[in-house]
Formats: sequence, C-alpha cells, structure tokens
Amino acid sequence: MPNGGSDNCGTCWFNRKNMHEAGLIEGNMYMPQGHHCEIRDEPIDDPGYTYCANHPRRRTLRDPIPVGPILAAEVVGLGAYERVPLKPSPDTEEIRLHLLDLLNEPDERDSQLVFPILPTVMYTVIWQLGEFRERRALEPLRRIEKDVEGGQADFIRETIERIEGGAGAAGV
Repeated sequence: MPNGGSDNCGTCWFNRKNMHEAGLIEGNMYMPQGHHCEIRDEPIDDPGYTYCANHPRRRTLRDPIPVGPILAAEVVGLGAYERVPLKPSPDTEEIRLHLLDLLNEPDERDSQLVFPILPTVMYTVIWQLGEFRERRALEPLRRIEKDVEGGQADFIRETIERIEGGAGAAGV
C-alpha cells in the first residue's frame, strides 16, 4: 500500500471525503483537498500518514467520540517511522466519561481485534486519561495493574503517577 499503513485517515469512515465508508476510495489518497475528520472537525493535510484510535481497523464499532490524539508518522530511521501526537484530543466531560467507560468495560469485539501497530486502543485510552490527569481513572487503573506484568504494568504505574501529580507516562 503506497501510504503509512492501512489504518490511516485516508481509509477512515470519519474522513468526510470517504462519505462514511471505510477503505481506500479510488483517487482520494492522492487528492489532498477535502480530507476532513468529521468527529474532530479537523482538516487532514496528509491522510496517508495521519491516524487515530477511532479508525475502523482499531475500533470495529463506529465510535464518533474521539479517543486520544491525532497521530502523524515521524521518520526515525531508514524506512522506519513511529506515530507521534500531531493534535491533542479534545477535552470534554463527554470524552472523559467515554474513556472511563472504555477503561472499565472494553468492548470485546475491539479487544479481539489484533492490529500489529501500536498504540492499541486500550493503550491510547490509558495514555489519554493520564494526559487529562483524570482522577476517576485511578481505581480502575489500580485494578488493571494487578492483572498485567512487565512493560504494561510499568506503563500503568507511570500513568497513575502522572494522574497523582508525579512524573508521568511519556509518548503515545
């Protein structure tokens, strides 16, 4: 695929140019005008290298509430890139409650969805709650921390520290 992966904004059902359809729409990727994220009300300048957790390859349910930031591809080496925040998540009570719902009761269809490129939806949910320093996430995070090991447990501990006001989790 001549772009930054199959989960980019150019293939998203929330891209106005795709008229509510997911997948590669013939010619859309190569015509930069008109790409616009409907759920974030943001223009998409580089749809082949722009991403978010609401993409249908990551959230199988059409979830119109923004989950996490808009990400962009950043070159980190010869032929390698990583995804870095381009625009922060909007911050509203509706978004915070939605993230808390996803944290407390993740949708099984999404948890079964395996997409090989990080960040996963749950990683994004946890990271975003840390960015918001959302104290209502502390209890569920402590509960989840008990069930994971290694890097996942470290990430959750860092997020808890960030929410409590200490050093924080870095990067999406």
